[in-house]
Amino acid sequence: MSWTDIFPVLDDDLLDQYRAGVSEAEREEFEQWFGVERVIAADRPPASGVGESAATRHVVSATLFWKHVNRKDPDLPKPTREMLIDAKRMGLVKRFAPWKSYIEPLVRHTREAIERHPEVTFRLYLAADLDFLIPELTGLGWEIHLMKSSSIRYSPGGFWRFLALEEKNTLVTVIDTDRMNEVSSEIARTEAMARLDLGLWRVPGYYNSDLTKQVRYRPILGGHFGGKGGIPVRELIECFIWHWRKGTLPETARIPGLGERPIRFSEWPSYGFDEWFQLAAMYPRMVPAGTLTFIPTDARSLLLPIDVEYTTWANPRSECVYF
Repeated sequence: MSWTDIFPVLDDDLLDQYRAGVSEAEREEFEQWFGVERVIAADRPPASGVGESAATRHVVSATLFWKHVNRKDPDLPKPTREMLIDAKRMGLVKRFAPWKSYIEPLVRHTREAIERHPEVTFRLYLAADLDFLIPELTGLGWEIHLMKSSSIRYSPGGFWRFLALEEKNTLVTVIDTDRMNEVSSEIARTEAMARLDLGLWRVPGYYNSDLTKQVRYRPILGGHFGGKGGIPVRELIECFIWHWRKGTLPETARIPGLGERPIRFSEWPSYGFDEWFQLAAMYPRMVPAGTLTFIPTDARSLLLPIDVEYTTWANPRSECVYF
């Protein structure tokens, strides 16, 4: 069996169905979820070109919002800076404390990263209700794309960082803000990918997870990959959500020797829906340009060799590096 025999793919036929069937009300809803209210420049000199030509730029793309992550979780109050800092004490944390986990790493590591990579644009897609952080974040050196939405739960905020891949002649490194101390090595991977004239680097996720009851394996992790821009990401996101609502995209995988198994984290707007989108919509459109795969030496999975075979079938120049 091949990768596309196992996993659903948001193909061009499904895209055409979306284009023909999406309503004006749905388009307006998507605009509220994924539209940018305004762009605020970083408080630093503009980045210069990088790569083989000055027309190619490099963007580090991250997202910042504060919401509980699952659909059934309660709403959070309108945030303030003090609330973000004291959220755990106030009983508002179900997973990770927002300031310590996601904002403090920006404060601690951004300036050093920009000094090391002055040619790179550091872009943050910021939730509407966190606009009070703009002066502090632009002062650190982030270009802010202030969103129209504050996010619902994990989504749509988890998707915003992918929007940078819309831009042509652009290298994009996507990173979670809690991994800002790793950003230099992530940038290096994107630049290595570009030197090899490939279109994607990734580390497969959940490679040691059990497949007997459900499928958690993901070919790309949401905040841990890089690629070449020029992908119609926003339309793909809207199309994916549209088909999910209608039930026209299967949410199961056909696992060799096991049969159909449900794909985990496939519920909007809950945690992991972004990586399910990456699997079905982004990945099949990025692998034809060639994939640089970084594989941990302890990776064990029935799906990993099928995944790697898919990348080499899509582009024989694809490469694997074990680390």
